[in-house]
Amino acid sequence: MTELVRFGFALSPRMRAFMELRDGLRCLEHARQYDQPYAWLLAASDVRTSLLGEHGRKQAVPELIGLLSSMRTHLTQLAEGHPEFRVKILEACDMIESYIESMRQGVHDAIDFLNHDALLGSYFNALKKQDLLAHKPSLPQSLNVLWSGARHKDILSDNLHDLHAAVTHLDIMLNDFVGWESRVAQLGSDQINPERGAEYGLLVVGLEPSVVQQGIAPECSGNRLAIRVRFQQWKAGEAACDIDYDQPYYAMMVPVA
Repeated sequence: MTELVRFGFALSPRMRAFMELRDGLRCLEHARQYDQPYAWLLAASDVRTSLLGEHGRKQAVPELIGLLSSMRTHLTQLAEGHPEFRVKILEACDMIESYIESMRQGVHDAIDFLNHDALLGSYFNALKKQDLLAHKPSLPQSLNVLWSGARHKDILSDNLHDLHAAVTHLDIMLNDFVGWESRVAQLGSDQINPERGAEYGLLVVGLEPSVVQQGIAPECSGNRLAIRVRFQQWKAGEAACDIDYDQPYYAMMVPVA
């Protein structure tokens, strides 16, 4: 099987908070690496929203710690049933514990930086005035120099290093925790009925890269009792449209919520 393109759908509020933080951190690091100040400001704003629990979001760090603890519980149970892998599984549990302990101080420093940095403060105030590019306070012509010269990106990256590592490690574990199930969406639609009594926090849909290159993407709706998967095609300059043919895909239900 080739490496699949993965689409993740949160099935619990805790998982949603985790995925919002994960994506914000990814965008922040990408903007830092490729020297994109506007993208960095926007990502920093999104990460701040996740950390502080603003605009209807839950504070992401307690939710992340809860997921890490839940993953540790599942791994401990797995070790009891698979003694041949017990040592490696318990090593993974110890790593989870170290992540929980190490990221606390960095998160505190990051929040302090996000709340007091003058450039970020100016941009956050501009967002409240619906000035997304921050023309009034930040003077876009000088933003590149202001942003790079004062090491804003590096200081925040250092503060978020342990949190980013914990998020990345958990994301890898979630995507490798269970195997793929091969399925077919008849006429573009399918329904997944999760096992009763199990708490699933994440649905991962996998598609071949050649399929995604055609603009095919899944949409999911429903609840923990029944999840509807519907495939659409996105073409440039056109509205999304449901496909009307059978679409093979892979699914992974992650029992960590």
